[in-house]
Amino acid sequence: MKPDSDILKSEKNLFINYKAEFILLLVTLAWGLSFPLIKLTLADVSPVLFNFIRFAVTLLLFIIFFYKKIKHVKYIDLKYGLILGVFMILGFVFQTIGLQYTTASKSAFITGTNLIFIPFIQFVILKSKPKYFNLISALIVLTGLFILSESFEIIPNAGDILTVICAFFFAVHIVLLDKYSAKSDVNFLIFGQFLISTVICLFFAFFYEHLILDEMKFSVTPILLITLFFTVIFSTLIGIVFMTKFQRLTTPLKAGIIYNMESIFALIFAYFILNEIMNSNQIIGAIIMLIGLIFSEIFGIINFKNLIGKKN
Repeated sequence: MKPDSDILKSEKNLFINYKAEFILLLVTLAWGLSFPLIKLTLADVSPVLFNFIRFAVTLLLFIIFFYKKIKHVKYIDLKYGLILGVFMILGFVFQTIGLQYTTASKSAFITGTNLIFIPFIQFVILKSKPKYFNLISALIVLTGLFILSESFEIIPNAGDILTVICAFFFAVHIVLLDKYSAKSDVNFLIFGQFLISTVICLFFAFFYEHLILDEMKFSVTPILLITLFFTVIFSTLIGIVFMTKFQRLTTPLKAGIIYNMESIFALIFAYFILNEIMNSNQIIGAIIMLIGLIFSEIFGIINFKNLIGKKN
């Protein structure tokens, strides 16, 4: 029989896991709110330039607040964060560019298909198979996301293909974050991500938006300043710090399911900020996505209790 102290320790670990997942859910809430804010802001600033300013300011703030923890950083400490940052920012860049050639609903659905990539990438990189109930939950969430985004009879275009690439990069980032969290200090991981994201955004802003498209624009307006403040502080600085710190306490696929709740929050905030009315498909899709998340959590508890029962 398993000692009571071991059971209490296991239950404590379970509580820590669910606390971490709740924090990740709050992060997706911030990401969801940033969607309508950025949509309003794109009338004043070009997309990649906005991302460059966003990550540059975030990088500066991170250095100011965490200088003592990163002042002795070496490349060997930074390399995992740099690798993570490459996949993360390429996801953002391909998503932003793809959004210019496809609809917002199709972009939301295709980005959410990172759930399809995660199990295979997890098996290749981590050599571990996701639990069956997480796979079922992912399929439920994808079904709900498909209905919510109203991506019926999709005819792929250039924007859709770019967004598929974006979804792949996000999936790799989620799995690698799980791997590298055990190998490097969390502050070095975060610093590396912010650093390389700023550099890559500067590259894309100058060569893609300025030289190739000649569509770089920047106009200081109240909504731009509000959006930059929110996305820098909450979506990027706090969001990525929490994501890097707490995702390691759950599985990559489960984290992917939680991150897809961003679509629901974006839909709700778009209703209040942009006056976008939710139709029946969007409401049904959101409910199905929530069912998928709840399914994963409930069966996670059942699986935990079964493991405890077998050891007693």
